[in-house]
Amino acid sequence: MTRRAALPGTTWTRVLPWPARLVRLATHTLPAGTVRDRYRLEFLAELAAVPGPHQTRHAAGILTHSLALRSAVRGTQVAPLEEAMTAPTKPLLCRTNLHHHWEWAHTRDGERYIRCARCLKEKDSGAGGRWVGGVSMGGGYTGP
Repeated sequence: MTRRAALPGTTWTRVLPWPARLVRLATHTLPAGTVRDRYRLEFLAELAAVPGPHQTRHAAGILTHSLALRSAVRGTQVAPLEEAMTAPTKPLLCRTNLHHHWEWAHTRDGERYIRCARCLKEKDSGAGGRWVGGVSMGGGYTGP
């Protein structure tokens, strides 16, 4: 076994037990086999180059990015967390069906219908093509 030369200015320290456990936990998410073993050895070698008091923080960073590393190794794409957090949601009053902001809209073929301007829920029509509405809609649409 040949020894590799260390980078200039690199001082090697003993890897502390808890950071080493965090690295093992992080690499446990990777596919079993040579890929997992290679990354585990790489991360443990990185920890040996980090000064003792900072090893835990470095290992925690490895752990927090382990799922992204797993998706990169597998070749799958995971949606970023920011994208999921900024996805528009249905307004609370619409979700609870307490209040909708009804408006007239048109289909592509020119038919008119009533929908909520906020959540795009369509208002059901009653028997005979009459819209089920109330006084709040200005008396409702009576149809042809």
